[in-house]
Amino acid sequence: MKKITILALSCFLSVLVAAAALAETQYVNDLMEVTLRSGPGQDYRIKKMLKSGQELEVLDTEEKWSNVRVPDGTTGWVFSKYVSPQKPDSLAVKEMRQEIQPLRRKVQSLTEENQRLIKRNQELSNSLEKTRAERDQAKSDYAALQEESKDYLKLREQHEAMKKELEEKNQRIQTLEKQVSNAFMSAGLKWFLAGAGVLILGMILGRTAAGKKKRTGLR
Repeated sequence: MKKITILALSCFLSVLVAAAALAETQYVNDLMEVTLRSGPGQDYRIKKMLKSGQELEVLDTEEKWSNVRVPDGTTGWVFSKYVSPQKPDSLAVKEMRQEIQPLRRKVQSLTEENQRLIKRNQELSNSLEKTRAERDQAKSDYAALQEESKDYLKLREQHEAMKKELEEKNQRIQTLEKQVSNAFMSAGLKWFLAGAGVLILGMILGRTAAGKKKRTGLR
């Protein structure tokens, strides 16, 4: 009894494996059209023409024929030699072209972006060179300004010294002018007093002489 059970189980598993193998996706061979017939023989009516690259689901096989189902749900029989588990070259090429198109567009986009970045990099390089030149010029101008500042400070010190010396000389001149004025006034006063003294003395002497003459005449 146990042996029968094991044998039945083995048969069942074999059927499942075979069914799984039969149900795998296969394709119509490259560069041809094949007939999908209602039965496993050329006497059966043609239900549909299958082009190269047509995807098929193999349901069963019988000698040289395979029972298949196409994606729209139609089932039928085709020659087994016209189906293959490998994608035909034409389908592979078509799929590759379809895959390549987005890649080409992406490459084109990346190429354009690369050109834009190259142009932008050149602009930045030119701007950097210009900035460096401006920086060097600014350094040169600053150095010249420092030298001019030294000269300016030196001239300013000289100017302040000369200004101070001029103020001192002005004060000295004012002092001397005041002294000269005072001396001139003193000398004038002396001459005035001397003249006045001579005049008064003359008047006194004149009066004295007149008095003497008058007394002499009275005698």
